[in-house]
Amino acid sequence: MNWTPLVIGLVLSIPAGWFAAVLDERIPDNLPLFRPFPGVAFTSRRLWIQFFVTVLFIATFARFGDAPPLVLLGYLLFFTAAVALAAIDLVTLRLPDRIVGPLLMISLVIVVVASLLNHDAVQIRFAIIGGAVYFGFLLLAHLVMPAGMGFGDVKLSAVMGLFVGWVTVDGLSAVTATLYAMIIGFVVGSAAGIVVFAFRRGSKPYPFGPFLLFGAIVVILASPQLLTSVA
Repeated sequence: MNWTPLVIGLVLSIPAGWFAAVLDERIPDNLPLFRPFPGVAFTSRRLWIQFFVTVLFIATFARFGDAPPLVLLGYLLFFTAAVALAAIDLVTLRLPDRIVGPLLMISLVIVVVASLLNHDAVQIRFAIIGGAVYFGFLLLAHLVMPAGMGFGDVKLSAVMGLFVGWVTVDGLSAVTATLYAMIIGFVVGSAAGIVVFAFRRGSKPYPFGPFLLFGAIVVILASPQLLTSVA
């Protein structure tokens, strides 16, 4: 086994984890990201953020180690933002537009440019299918039950579906993978909701974004096995 990509992932995860922690600390309060320049604080929250970023970076290099650099960069960016968004949502019950908006725009550019450079423009279509399917389903859920599905989750779903669809090989598998991601997210999130209900002895708001992100990440990393099993 070639350990070099995994070591590279480990090394790159250190500044990425720091950046995710900066997003977590400054975005919810609408503070400037780099004024004053943030230092390194070894709080338990920062260490947990670093831990999850590192795990995802190593998993990304294991999954996409042979992919073109821009493809790899796209998933590293998404996973870094995903950790920051999950951490913020757990505390504030919000998925800030200051992260989701730029993430969607940058992700679209990366998907288009990377696919064209790789002479595989059809992957753009699969990514768009994934984003549209996920966005459409969650928008419908939001319209039917706005108290249960926030619009922040709806906007984030476009990004999640984009990256889920990008790893697939045709339109049908893009839809299938996106549905897998949704189902995993909803099942795990609903189970967490039942636990919250039981311990709080009542229905209170709880974040759903982290569970939707979990579902998308699982499908992205396990897509070869998942999609082969239903082929």
